[in-house]
Amino acid sequence: MRKCLCAAVAVAFLATVLYGCAQTSQAVRENPNTTIGAGTGVVGGAVVGGLLGGRRGAVIGGLLGGLAGGAIGHYMDQKEKTLAQASREYGYTPAQGTRLKIEGVHTNPGVLAPGETVNINLTYAVLTPSADRQVLVKETREILVNGTSVGKTSIEIEREGGTWKSIVPITLPVDAPAGKYRVIASVEGVGGGKDVEEAHFKVQR
Repeated sequence: MRKCLCAAVAVAFLATVLYGCAQTSQAVRENPNTTIGAGTGVVGGAVVGGLLGGRRGAVIGGLLGGLAGGAIGHYMDQKEKTLAQASREYGYTPAQGTRLKIEGVHTNPGVLAPGETVNINLTYAVLTPSADRQVLVKETREILVNGTSVGKTSIEIEREGGTWKSIVPITLPVDAPAGKYRVIASVEGVGGGKDVEEAHFKVQR
C-alpha cells in the first residue's frame, strides 16, 4: 500500500514538474524579450537556486499605492562576461579589492498600459581579486511616482566575479495611474562596494 502511494506521489510530482517546464518554455517562446537564463524565484521569500551552482537567494518586496494589486514575476538572470573580461573592460586590478559597477538599468517596454508587464533589467559587474571568490550581492529595484515609493524588490544572492544581467518583471494593476515612473536600482556587496543607477518608464491609457 505504502509503495503504491509513494509511486502515485512521484508520478504526480513528475507531472507537475514537466507541466511547469512546458509552461516556462512556452513563455520563453512567446515572450523572448522577458526571459534570460533559466533562474527563477517567486516573490515572497521563495528560493532562487539550482541553476547557479546551488547558490541561494530570496526575492522579497511588494507593490504599494498605485501599484497595489499588481504582481512581481519570476526573477531571471545570466552571466554575460567572465571576471577576466570584466576586469579588462574596467582596468581592474586585485589590489582594488571587491568592486561593484552597474553597467545599465533598462525598462522594457519604456511605454505601457495598465495591466501590462514592464521588465526591469539590471546589468552589473562584480570585480573580485580572485575568480573563486564569492560575493553576497544585494540587488534592489524601487519604483517611485511623484517622489513616493510604490514598489520595491530585493534579492540577496552569491555572485562570482564577472558581469551579470538580471530581470524582474512587474505586472501593473489594471487601475495603475498614468504618468512617469522612476526606477532606482542598486547593487551592494556585503563587506563593501555599492552602485546606484536610474531608469524610467511611462504608463499611459
